[in-house]
Amino acid sequence: MNNDRHERLFFALALESPTNQPAFRQLCQLIQILPGDGRRVPDCNLHLTLAFLGLVSELQKEHLLALTSALTLPAFSLHTSILKYQKRSRLIWLGCNNVPAPLEQLAADLKEAAEQVGLKQEGRKYTPHITLKKHVRQHPESLPENNDFTFHFQHFGLYISEQVKTARGSGVRYRCLQQWPLSQTKPDNQDPE
Repeated sequence: MNNDRHERLFFALALESPTNQPAFRQLCQLIQILPGDGRRVPDCNLHLTLAFLGLVSELQKEHLLALTSALTLPAFSLHTSILKYQKRSRLIWLGCNNVPAPLEQLAADLKEAAEQVGLKQEGRKYTPHITLKKHVRQHPESLPENNDFTFHFQHFGLYISEQVKTARGSGVRYRCLQQWPLSQTKPDNQDPE
C-alpha cells in the first residue's frame, strides 16, 4: 500500500435519489434561471456537504472508514428555502432556517472523526447549504423567490473530488466511494427486559 497517495475527500448527502426526484428536478430548474455570471454546479455534483476533509492519505482514510462505520443516526428530512449570494466565496447557495437535530449531530460526529485521524477542521458553526452557482463576481440584482424544497435523507457518503476534462477545459466530478445508511427509526433506548 502506498501511504504517500492522497485524495481530496468530503462527506456529503446526495440530493439525487428516488425519494428526492421531484425536489431534485425542481432544484435543477431553479439553477437554470439563476441570474448573474459564473458557473452552474453540474446536476450530477449537487450535494449537501457534511464535512470537508481536504487531502486524505490512505491510512487516514482507513481509520476514517472504521470510525464512520460505527455511527448510528436516524434518517431525516431537510426543508430548504433560503437563496443567498455569498460575496466572499462568490457563490449562490440554498440553505435552511431550521437545521434538523440528526443533521447537526451527523455533521458534528463526522467532524470529530476527521479530527481524530489528524484532519484539521474549521472551527466555525456548521451551516448546511447546497452550492448552486460558483464564481459569481457580483451580487445579482434579485434572486428568485419561493425556493421551498424538502429533501429526505436515508444515506450519507464519502466522496472524492476528481479532475475531469470538459468541453470548457477542465472541471471536477464528485464520486461516492462509500455510503452508510441512516436508520429508518430512532434507536430504542429502553433497557431489555
